[in-house]
Amino acid sequence: MEINELAPLLGNWIQAKGSLHGRLSGALERGIEQGLILPGTRLPAERTLAKALTLSRTTVLTAYSNLKAGGWLESRTGSGTWVSNQRATAARHRTHAAIVNATNTANLMQIDDSETVDFACGTTVPLNELPREIFVVDAESQNALLAERSYMPFGLPRLRDTVARMYTKQGLPTSADQVLITSGAQQALSLITSLYIQRGDTVLVENPTYYGALDVFRLAGARLSSVPVGVEHIEKSILRDRIRTVNPRLIYLAPTYQNPTGAIMPEVTRQGIGALADEFGIPVIEDHTLSELSIEGTVPGFITNYSKSGTVLAVGSVSKLFWGGLRVGWIRGPVAAISQLARIKTGSDLGSALLTHVIASQLLDALPQAKAIRSEQLRLRRDLLISLLREKLPQWEFSRPRGGIFLWVRLPGADARDFAQCAARHGVALTPGTAFAADESCVDYLRIPFVLDESAIAAGVDRLALAWSQYRMLNAPAARTAPLV
Repeated sequence: MEINELAPLLGNWIQAKGSLHGRLSGALERGIEQGLILPGTRLPAERTLAKALTLSRTTVLTAYSNLKAGGWLESRTGSGTWVSNQRATAARHRTHAAIVNATNTANLMQIDDSETVDFACGTTVPLNELPREIFVVDAESQNALLAERSYMPFGLPRLRDTVARMYTKQGLPTSADQVLITSGAQQALSLITSLYIQRGDTVLVENPTYYGALDVFRLAGARLSSVPVGVEHIEKSILRDRIRTVNPRLIYLAPTYQNPTGAIMPEVTRQGIGALADEFGIPVIEDHTLSELSIEGTVPGFITNYSKSGTVLAVGSVSKLFWGGLRVGWIRGPVAAISQLARIKTGSDLGSALLTHVIASQLLDALPQAKAIRSEQLRLRRDLLISLLREKLPQWEFSRPRGGIFLWVRLPGADARDFAQCAARHGVALTPGTAFAADESCVDYLRIPFVLDESAIAAGVDRLALAWSQYRMLNAPAARTAPLV
């Protein structure tokens, strides 16, 4: 098994209590039991695994010895350490392992250790400050739904009307037949990919970008080509050159509070991309699932405003602003494209849950109030996280985002993957920057959300400071011969 696959898996499972070799043994057992480390797998040499996890070779050797005694592992003369076929079950399939170990899946699963500070998951808490009746389907709406026999594959008409009015108020005239309701923005991305992408086609993406989108494109067998994201988002000239070079079939962009960098695309760039969509006839996904999370200042309008004949598909959801558990998203686009996407959606689920459509419509009617509440909540948490990081980890580099929910943090002179293993042993879950890269870049970056409550943020930064001190000590030239036991 490759070390770059095994180390993150074990690092996520080495819990904060007990001896290091005991925690490592437990993590390996868990991986074998769940089928993530398959029978007959050759494990890395002790020295290799020790370096990847910032442990001593003695710690790894002891863990391997304990697992051999328990029948989990076996030695083969001259060929290293292997997962035993006798103790491990082969009933777990490699496909299952790939799904469970996917970045998107791992980061969405709730951490079952209440003592761990979860800086890996980028989901906001439900907006409980809104009146509770907004989350309730009243009797009149219930009766109207119970009188229906249709699955409504395009979505509840009431919600389509609400989304259309929302866009119109925001300066993008929209009719209800331009809106398709989906099971969250993730399904929206999947549907668009199914419509436009065949195996081997190229998708042009930002780098770094949302790993859920990367998962969708990779599962479709697409080739990824990327444009770098900087302080001013992407450069239109680079995008144009890349279009001419790789001839993409689809472009994916998140222009407002980009995930993970928080960058905002300037108006002039949006205008240029709208013109590029018209010129080259390439469909563009405009993902604005974070665009309602403004903390300060104003943001430019939609790319769609600047496209007269091209296909620009705006994707949004209620997940980040209101509550991810509703699983309600949408696609706004040309009527012909929306009809094609609805046919694809019908083939997978016939239609989404209509009760949540009613609730989502009620929530969107309270959009101004919700934005104000969430903005203040995120401002306090963003400012706290920034203040603590600057005080306790002054070497770390990041920009102050004007909205969204993430800090994109550079760790100078460090491999964020290795540091994440060290942080896990201090009770902090992190997502290294490589998860958001379309290539092999971003190795020295972390994405840290500011969505936890103030006490959890403070505790998390304290632990990060301790982990960083230990990591730097262990990786200093003079200390590399004395790893942690």
